Amino acid sequence: MGFVAIKGGEDAIKHSLDLFEKEFIKKEVDSQIILDSMRLGIDRIMGEGSLYSPKLAAKALLKSSGDTFNAAFFLRAHRSSCQRIGQAKCVDTNDMRLARRISSAFKDIEGGQILGPSNDYQIKLLHDIKNNRAIDLKAYSNEDKKIRSALDALRDLGFIKTQKKDDKTDDITRVFPNPPYSRSAMMQAMCRGESGSMLGFAYTSMRGYGDIHPTIGDLRLGSIEIKFTHPLTKKEVKIGEIEATAVECVGEVEKQYDGSVKLNSGFGFCFGYNETKAICMGILDLNLYAIKHRENSTHFASSCEMILHHIDGVDSMGFSNHYKLPHYVTFQAILQVFEKAKHFTESQQETNNTQSQCIKEAQ
Repeated sequence: MGFVAIKGGEDAIKHSLDLFEKEFIKKEVDSQIILDSMRLGIDRIMGEGSLYSPKLAAKALLKSSGDTFNAAFFLRAHRSSCQRIGQAKCVDTNDMRLARRISSAFKDIEGGQILGPSNDYQIKLLHDIKNNRAIDLKAYSNEDKKIRSALDALRDLGFIKTQKKDDKTDDITRVFPNPPYSRSAMMQAMCRGESGSMLGFAYTSMRGYGDIHPTIGDLRLGSIEIKFTHPLTKKEVKIGEIEATAVECVGEVEKQYDGSVKLNSGFGFCFGYNETKAICMGILDLNLYAIKHRENSTHFASSCEMILHHIDGVDSMGFSNHYKLPHYVTFQAILQVFEKAKHFTESQQETNNTQSQCIKEAQ
């Protein structure tokens, strides 16, 4: 691709950056205000930026003037500069202290349906509606709300398909995977994927370009401890907690390679409270690893190649926005080809007209 280096425009670039900061970034806005009032946006940025840090996510959102793509870019760029000191222990979503937990597959579940904080049930009107009901929020505590998945009962009976674990867990932040793509690589890509892209791909499978109409077996939002083996004492220590969303969804019944018949299941997990993304991740997981879709389907959401290379918001934004850079060489080449083709067509037409006139005169 023929790019032309930008020369002599350093002052213009500096003025452009200064103007952006002056026009779009209000320094009097405290990042703590953003942290307190835009929690779901912060959670989305942390997931797509692949770094769990609410404070840095709020700062990135402020620096990007609310552009979530750029905010995730800021966060991921910062992440790439951080030193890695080790690897945390695997977490079990059954150990989450639940703030919200629902199931659409079962009416009665252990611990009951916990609606928790959600605006799913809100009338979407811009003006405020007075709520005269007295609510005692202190009555609820998630300290003892550790409840196993609603699907575990079916899993214990052998009704639900269990995916085979990878022999080795890939790390796509260090080495981008090559085909055939491991499930660990796919799950990491989806975990940091852009929410809108994942929603679009998942929607294609639900709307007709596929055959996935799942039921949510267990959707949970809450906090979970992160543990780490201390490099000096070699003891397991708690280094903190993160808030997360986890979804297990159930698909159709399918005959497995060993001849058994089981229900397919999909799993979604992401930082913070982001139910839509986690649900879409579960749907895509179902698409990618259901036998009939994996082997016989050409649908968009059933291709690891399609999903892995098209759901990353930073990659997609970067490639789209690079067209703003100078493309003088490529465009001049297009114009030259066009001019030559036009000249050739005109001369060819003129030759054909001359030959036709000569034939008519000869007749």
